[in-house]
Amino acid sequence: MKDRNLTPIPLDNLKVGTLAQSDVYSHNSGQLLIKSGTLLDERILERVKSLNENKPMVFLSGLPLSALAMPAEEMETRRKALEKETGYDTVNNEAFDFLNQVATSKTIEMINLKKVSTQLGNQLGVRSPSIVLSLVNALAPVDEYLQRHCINTALINGLMGKWMGLSAEKTNRLALIGLLHDCGKALTPASILNETRRLTTAEFEIIKTHPLRSYELLSNFPEDVRLAARCHHEKADGSGYPDGLPLEKIPIESRVTTISDIYDALVAQRAYKEPRSPFSTMALLKKLAGTELDPELVDVFVRNMPKELIGKQVVLSNGSIAYIREIDTEDIEYPIVIQYGQAIKTHEALCCKSMY
Repeated sequence: MKDRNLTPIPLDNLKVGTLAQSDVYSHNSGQLLIKSGTLLDERILERVKSLNENKPMVFLSGLPLSALAMPAEEMETRRKALEKETGYDTVNNEAFDFLNQVATSKTIEMINLKKVSTQLGNQLGVRSPSIVLSLVNALAPVDEYLQRHCINTALINGLMGKWMGLSAEKTNRLALIGLLHDCGKALTPASILNETRRLTTAEFEIIKTHPLRSYELLSNFPEDVRLAARCHHEKADGSGYPDGLPLEKIPIESRVTTISDIYDALVAQRAYKEPRSPFSTMALLKKLAGTELDPELVDVFVRNMPKELIGKQVVLSNGSIAYIREIDTEDIEYPIVIQYGQAIKTHEALCCKSMY
């Protein structure tokens, strides 16, 4: 087995009706599950899942060249299919309606919020962290910025709750806070939110009012939820806003939400910026630990996130496609990838740009 070039991929990538273009091995690389040239059907895939001990990853003996390039249109088709299959598109629509209602009435209708939060709870309850992160890391339309950001922050908060070993009740509370943390932005003029140039000082001061607006909109919620939204732009060194609180006075729910908020904002595509890769973003989070971010919570994030990215497809800086094979948390920005059956250590000149 040591002499064989193997590439990890998610088991879910094997689809009924497709032809296996290489041999497929079990999660521990010890058992041949499918021979190259086999037409996959439901019976075969059920058998594979059983023999793979319900683990999410299998290994291929190399990849066909066709797997290493994908048109933008196909990437978009994949994203939409994944969102429809998981129900993310429904959550997205509910969040859009919810934020529109906030912008129109300047209040929060609990019935609309319940629709979104119920859908989010379903996502966190039945989806693996790997699938949740596929939804978060997908390059989505820039004109759906606010609702997607609220959804993704909620999903990441929920994962953080699980990684921290919190109860289901506290984990769901964190997800709810992630969903609501930016609701005050629904009251910010769209011309500022959607601006593609660098904001003026006056415009940025308007943006900086959104935590207080969120706090005010949440007047009917428990104080811990309100404070979590109010404080998600506070920094560990006291240089944040709106209250300039030091680390020990920032609610832990806010400290978690800040990490989720920054991660999603950086990996997302915006009208004014290109997306950062999850790896570059995690490297930045590590740099901010202790000055802007809670170092213990950053440690939770960077210890657990990489485990869910193994086997994911990534676009390299030269435009080619590879699979993530290994991530060293001490050199988190430059993982080892598999391309054409070869293991490659990425570096500054050949780095990961974005995830499929």
